[in-house]
Amino acid sequence: MNMRHLNKFALLAFAVSLFFSCNDKPDTEFGNSRIYFSNTSAVLSLIDSATVTDLALRADTTMNFVGLYRSGIVDNYEKITIRVEIDSAYLANQIAAAQTATVSEMTDIMIRYKHANALGVYYCTVPATVIIPQGERKATAPVVLRKSLIALYNNAVFNYSKADFANTDIVKNRMLVIPLKITSVNPEFPILETQQRCFIEITKQITIVN
Repeated sequence: MNMRHLNKFALLAFAVSLFFSCNDKPDTEFGNSRIYFSNTSAVLSLIDSATVTDLALRADTTMNFVGLYRSGIVDNYEKITIRVEIDSAYLANQIAAAQTATVSEMTDIMIRYKHANALGVYYCTVPATVIIPQGERKATAPVVLRKSLIALYNNAVFNYSKADFANTDIVKNRMLVIPLKITSVNPEFPILETQQRCFIEITKQITIVN
């Protein structure tokens, strides 16, 4: 091989190696980065026995059980700010539609929450933003419950009697639900659509003693 052809071959080999080195991900990077709730639903059990006066004086309670995650593995995890809101209007619309929908029109959400009621900001709050710190892949969204109001509401509207609980033919699907939604992410990572919402289900009986 003469010198001219050797130089051409060397330049071609260098160009190919440069192309692959610029386009390959580092060995430590894997998967796509998306933001999502760790679970699409969570169950909160409020089993209590108290007088109406006691319940009315019950202090607010902060629950730290709703996880937010970032998928994918990278060299350096930057700080991520996630906006979360209580989207009671969405669930209320789904519940309303479920009352008249045909079997073929029923979605999973409509089936599960047909006999539920959506709670709004009067009963609970979440911070406007939740931060996944730099270097981390997860965070927790604190949910503040106005426990006294929820307890009284549950007892008045969605309670079951002892006879109801003993009757296995009665489906225990009445519940109060706090519907959360991820609305935006900064920096702009994609939101995993199938886990963009999380429904906190309040399902248990609270017995009022008078």
